[in-house]
Amino acid sequence: MPGVSKSSTPGPLYYQVGVFALVRSKDTYLTVEPPLPLLPGTVQLPGLLLGSPSGAGLAETGLRRALLSQVGLSIGPLNLVGSFAVRLPEGDSRLSLIFGSEYVSGILNPSSEVRGAQWHSPPELRDLGAPEWLFSAIHEYQLLSGALPGEDDKRPRKLLLRSILGRREE
Repeated sequence: MPGVSKSSTPGPLYYQVGVFALVRSKDTYLTVEPPLPLLPGTVQLPGLLLGSPSGAGLAETGLRRALLSQVGLSIGPLNLVGSFAVRLPEGDSRLSLIFGSEYVSGILNPSSEVRGAQWHSPPELRDLGAPEWLFSAIHEYQLLSGALPGEDDKRPRKLLLRSILGRREE
């Protein structure tokens, strides 16, 4: 994979980028069981590590292909709902981008790329020990999609974009 350090000798640190899908169907969210976890925590989302220089649409196209390949599902428009960086045991870092979307079509059919896939409600995710980054992404997606009722429902909504650094921009 270009840009990924494979040697154990000291040298420059590399930064990987992973893109993951927070897919909602009704009031449940899709989780997968990959052979090796790509995200920190006990609950995993479908996604992939980008292995080539970024370009227009690379993340979205790759994420859509990964969803079809891993679980057989198609999704709607993608919205960035979370980002975080973690230091990997070998010293490199990984930036994880979480994109929220609605389930559109397909039958949940996990491929050999994952050991399983299931839909879970937020309380079930909490019982499974899901990490806080996942609940933050769910909350952000609910805000963006208008699924979270609040006091400001009567005011016109401004779409807030979350930059990859986690700051909100209008």
